[in-house]
Amino acid sequence: MFAHLPSLNGLRVFEAAARHLSFKLAAKELELTPTAVSHQIRNLETQLNLSLFIRHTRAVELTLAGQTLFDSCQRVLRQLDQTLGQLGVGNQSLSICAAPGFAALWLAQRLPYFQRRFPEIEVSVSQSDTPAAKEADIIISRAAGRESSGSESPGSDSQSAGAILLGETLGVFASPAYLQRKHSQQTLMHVRRHGPATAQIGIQACWDEWQQLHGKFREPQLIEFDREDQLLQACLAGQGLALTSSLLVSAQVEQGWLKPCLPEKVLPGAGYSVTVAEGARDQQRVKHFIDWLKEQAGSHLLG
Repeated sequence: MFAHLPSLNGLRVFEAAARHLSFKLAAKELELTPTAVSHQIRNLETQLNLSLFIRHTRAVELTLAGQTLFDSCQRVLRQLDQTLGQLGVGNQSLSICAAPGFAALWLAQRLPYFQRRFPEIEVSVSQSDTPAAKEADIIISRAAGRESSGSESPGSDSQSAGAILLGETLGVFASPAYLQRKHSQQTLMHVRRHGPATAQIGIQACWDEWQQLHGKFREPQLIEFDREDQLLQACLAGQGLALTSSLLVSAQVEQGWLKPCLPEKVLPGAGYSVTVAEGARDQQRVKHFIDWLKEQAGSHLLG
């Protein structure tokens, strides 16, 4: 079986030399001497009874046989790397691209727990308002065009496409310090809308909508922020009532740093969709993260 296979170590040295078209660079990559690389290549050529390189004074180039063997080595090594990745061996990096609010307020609070459970996985997180356009193993973006009231059925298109849906409601939250004080005028805080598309899917619902449903405050002071993390910091500092996502402030509520003021009075939010890049779906590290994400999402998981 495999009677025609030469030294596998020789093939490894050959692949590096052919990729660099340099014995010297191959030696540097493999932590060998150029003489050792040259010796391995000579032995391989003898075993195969083929000339793999044309040797010039200061350079080498592949022969036709060498190019054919190099192409085959590249295919086999890519296949082997993919298989090892599926088995959780080798490259253990995991790239995540998330919407800024989710990355800063939800994921950053919990990611250390994932890394303690899986210390061998190196996680990198990038933020984007349009994360679906970015290249990453896992993409977390606002669930456009839907209300996350929990009515999404398990058989929906987004579910069947492999998306995980994290739901949210928009409620009123404040710090215990703010709630203990008496206020002649309430300070109402929210995140500023950013265009009609944002308003349509309820990403940043404003106090006008909330008060139309649940009653008006008397002559309130209104403060707007550009980002959810700014709003959260102001709320934690006791500067007012925040109308924000139950999902994004869940860690602060669990810690007792914020309290829901009127838990029975909420607005539907947009929620988040979590999708896995096509080429990463079978990776063991991705499966670990998705299982952990479902565990952490708890009651916010839809479908």
